[in-house]
Parts: sequence; C-alpha cells; structure tokens
Amino acid sequence: MGAIHGPAIALPPGGLWSSLAVSPPRSPPLLATDSILAVEHLDLNGDVPMRVDADDADESPRLEQICPLWIHNLTSKPPVLVLFDQSAHTETTLLQSLPRRLRVSGAVTPRLVRAEALNWRPLVEAGEAVGFVFLLGSGSGESEDDDYGAKPATRPRARIDSIARIEVRSSSTSDADAPLGSVAIVQSSYSPLAMASGMSDPSSFLLFETPEAHLDSMREVRAQLQRGEDVGYIPTRELCVTSKFDRLVLRSNPSEEDNDVARRSWQKTKSFLKSISTLTADSVTAYNAAEIDRVGAFELRNGHGLWRGGVV
Repeated sequence: MGAIHGPAIALPPGGLWSSLAVSPPRSPPLLATDSILAVEHLDLNGDVPMRVDADDADESPRLEQICPLWIHNLTSKPPVLVLFDQSAHTETTLLQSLPRRLRVSGAVTPRLVRAEALNWRPLVEAGEAVGFVFLLGSGSGESEDDDYGAKPATRPRARIDSIARIEVRSSSTSDADAPLGSVAIVQSSYSPLAMASGMSDPSSFLLFETPEAHLDSMREVRAQLQRGEDVGYIPTRELCVTSKFDRLVLRSNPSEEDNDVARRSWQKTKSFLKSISTLTADSVTAYNAAEIDRVGAFELRNGHGLWRGGVV
C-alpha cells in the first residue's frame, strides 16, 4: 500500500519509531522537501508561530509524527484536495504554548489544492489512447449554480490554468464499464527530474497502480488503528477530498467524441478518490487519537477530530 505504518504507540527498545514497515520503492525516487504549508505556520494559539524546539531537556508532552489538521480551516475557502508531506528532517516543533506546551516530532503538514474548473483530454501513449486526463484548473470557475449542473456544461469559458491533473488508465477507452487501471494525481510542480533532485514534494506525484488493492490495504490499516493496535500511520501516499471536489462539473471537450465515456470514467475515478479520502481521514483521526492518549494531551481529545467534517 502507499502509506507508512508500523509500531508506534508503545516505546520499544531503540526508540519509538525504530522499526517501520515502509512501502516498496517507486520510480522516480521520492525525496522529501519542505511542504508549501511550512510548519512555521501551524500553531493552535494563532499568534505564536510554530518554531523548532531545540531544548531536548524540555519535558513537555511530545506527539510523534501526527498531522494536526484540526488547526486548519477547510470550510471557509475549501480546497478540492488535501495532500500530505513530511520533511526528511524529523525535528521537534512547538505545537502549542497555551494552556501548556505541546510538541510534535516529525509533523506531517497538509498541502491544500484549490481549483475551480474540471476538463478532460485523452491520455495518449505511443500514439494510442490508453485512458483519460482530468485537468483541475484555476481561472474563472463556474457560479455556484453551475457547480450543481444547472447551466449547460458546454458554455464557453475564459482561459483556465491547469493546477493538477488526474491520469486514469483504463482497459478500454470505449467501454464505459471497463474497470479503472491505474490512477495518478500529478501536480503542476512535478517532473521526474524535479522529484529525483528533491525539488518537488513527494505529494506532487501520487500513484495508485491497483486502486482496489490499495483500498483493501487501507481498510486493514484503518481496522488495526481502530482496534487500538500499536500501528503508526503517515498519510503521505494518500489524500483527502472535500465537498467542493464532489461538486466539480466535468466540461465537455468539443474536439473529442468520447465525452460520455469520459464522464463515466470520471464518476468511477471520483468514487475511488472519495473512498480513499474516507479511509485516510478515518486513519489519521484514529492515529492522532492514539497519540493524544499516549502522551496524555487531554486538552486535544475533544477538538482534534473536528476537521473530519470538512472532507468527504
């Protein structure tokens, strides 16, 4: 599966995270860099920036490798995708200073992807169509009415700049019932060279080679976490989607004849990504709850899962 998991809650010999089960290497290699949303901006108090806490003698509670999503507002200006990054350096940072100091080691930070438009084109390899590319774009998006499909989907639009693309391979581009092949979420900042050199965050390229198998693996991880097993979870190979993603309307491509097939493929792709979102959100919430209980951060117990209502 695409997540990182392993012993996390107890304190085994050699350290809390001494043995982790890591997903097999992928090509290109994934090298972590600082996330767009840097940890300096994450603080429960709002006015006090999060900082590196170099005092190892500090005895304040320290949570391990959590994603503090509850301090982000996902509702006032909702993104369409929530991706996750973790720096290669697992420094300890200040999560909050009041009512008492709480620290986090190796914090996972969210990358919020916002888009207003959705278009498609054929996915072509070696001159042959092998699937569809769904383009998430900025620019002048549709009105709220149009988001719900009240206006014609072929109305002319202003220029749209692509923010990210979703590449979907299928066993047949003409058979609407053909199952999904692989699904890749590719950010505009991604290139193989940029990834190999560490200039792109790992979340800029997410690949689900066998979507159903990935869902099965995630269901098992969620079950383990919810049973209270000593399992750690880092969501850097998954993602969450919001209700705004669910409302994006796929625009017709006037230069192509397969608009109906593309729409059916999009519905299946959307269903898969919503399933991944649910499993990811459940697993993140369960792992955060386990860490909060482990260190006795009782002040976070009632509020840490509030972000869950902002994603599908």
